[in-house]
Amino acid sequence: MARISGRIGTLILLLLLCAGCGTAGGHVSEQPESTMESAEELYRNALQEDVLVVYTVSTRVVQTKESFESAYPGLAVEVRDLRSPSLIEAVEKEHQSSRPECDVVLCNDNSGQFRQHLVDTGLVVPWLPADIAAHTKDNPDGNGGSFLYEAEMLFYSSLLYDTCPISNLWELTEERFRGRIYMPNPLNSFSTYALCGAMLQHTDELAEAYRLYAGKDLQTAAGETAAECFWRAAAANIIFTNSSDEVIEALSNGDADFGFSVSSKLRYRELGYRIEPVWNLTPFTGCRTSYAVMIAADSRNPNTAKLFIRYIMGETDGKGEGYLPFRTAGTWSARDDVPDGNDVPLSEVDLIVPDQEALILARDKMQTFWSEVIRDSEKQHEEKEN
Repeated sequence: MARISGRIGTLILLLLLCAGCGTAGGHVSEQPESTMESAEELYRNALQEDVLVVYTVSTRVVQTKESFESAYPGLAVEVRDLRSPSLIEAVEKEHQSSRPECDVVLCNDNSGQFRQHLVDTGLVVPWLPADIAAHTKDNPDGNGGSFLYEAEMLFYSSLLYDTCPISNLWELTEERFRGRIYMPNPLNSFSTYALCGAMLQHTDELAEAYRLYAGKDLQTAAGETAAECFWRAAAANIIFTNSSDEVIEALSNGDADFGFSVSSKLRYRELGYRIEPVWNLTPFTGCRTSYAVMIAADSRNPNTAKLFIRYIMGETDGKGEGYLPFRTAGTWSARDDVPDGNDVPLSEVDLIVPDQEALILARDKMQTFWSEVIRDSEKQHEEKEN
């Protein structure tokens, strides 16, 4: 069937999603009123549409695609795996060019950039059917589209240690860990950016943790926060990487003692990786993160998009195969009727929750601070090698 293009496609989708889904200026500020279309109705209409294109930061969507196509013969899904910044840029460029390709977006929703560039501008629309929305947990991000919770948190190498050798975050600043801590570059990783930015919002806890660690009050430079003081000191010990996969590899082969990574990498233990999470640490071990799944406002396949979201959310009872690839070690369900993939409840992990509005407002400061910190860290490592 010929695709519907440009503004007509956008208008049709917005009408399908209900007239109240946006506000003046295209700002999507709340979950639109859910429609009552059944999976059967959506499937019947979806058969008249084209190939569904999913932009995702998680390769696990491929498993959902395969089972979706088996469950709904005649429908086809194309999965495009992108890093979060590239995904956001692609959706923006397609909208500007009036040549949209993306139908569904699954993105890391942690740094505030997804919200600022795609949600607040109306380029993606949160949508959940009423029977599934009734079983979603409270969403602290306020965008109505989270379907999975994870964490950006500390891990240690189980090849080197039987149990975690530290109890306080400030111990990571000690000389014994020089070059032995790995972490994704926060300027390239949304999850790591969220952790670093969230810590700026919890400086009092960090200052108190230092007092417990050192037995004295923390002395900072004029205008410097406890979080900035911590990261400047810790950065001397950190090797900055391009991804969490590099962190996990270094931990497993013993090149690193500690590493910050997304919690979903815990599933790699099933493949023999020697890694262990640090669930509890003073004052915290990381920050809560989330994934959002939404419909692109320019989608030309709205019925297939809605059917796919129903499927990836586990259908009405949460037992559908679409959600299974995401119920792994290191993940927590966004539904109150679906068990977590992780044995340790999210409430029992020492995590802080990022304030996305604060992260958006602090972006220029974060960019300047971390560019300086990473430059100084790399210079110190080079001097040590020479």
